[in-house]
Amino acid sequence: MSLGTLNDNMQVIAVEGSYASVIGGAPAAATVFAREVNTRTDGDPRVVELKTRLDEAEGDERASLRLALADLRASVRSRKLGEVAAEFDRVHTVERALRVGSIDAIIPAVRLRPHLIEALERGMRQTLERPLQEADHG
Repeated sequence: MSLGTLNDNMQVIAVEGSYASVIGGAPAAATVFAREVNTRTDGDPRVVELKTRLDEAEGDERASLRLALADLRASVRSRKLGEVAAEFDRVHTVERALRVGSIDAIIPAVRLRPHLIEALERGMRQTLERPLQEADHG
């Protein structure tokens, strides 16, 4: 039984290749880790260099550098989103969830249906045996 079970009759399984997170890496990077993505974007050497040039520029050059910086930031931010998403997905694997006790088993997709049938049959047997056990002790 996994550490985070709500009751003793619950078993938590995962299908091989799935992830153990409520949301995937991309949505997590865009929402939960938006500040981290922005920090990485602002720290990118190309962004830093262009911001420095912008701070020192005047007139028309300043306007064109401001547009260039906006384009560069969008491009770099997209890459940084991908990096953070990949890091999130690497951490939130079902293998890690199994190691830390968040899930009970990892099964191949081909075993999902038979596993569910077996689990239902086990649960039904336990439910049917419970009144008999209670009667013996009552």
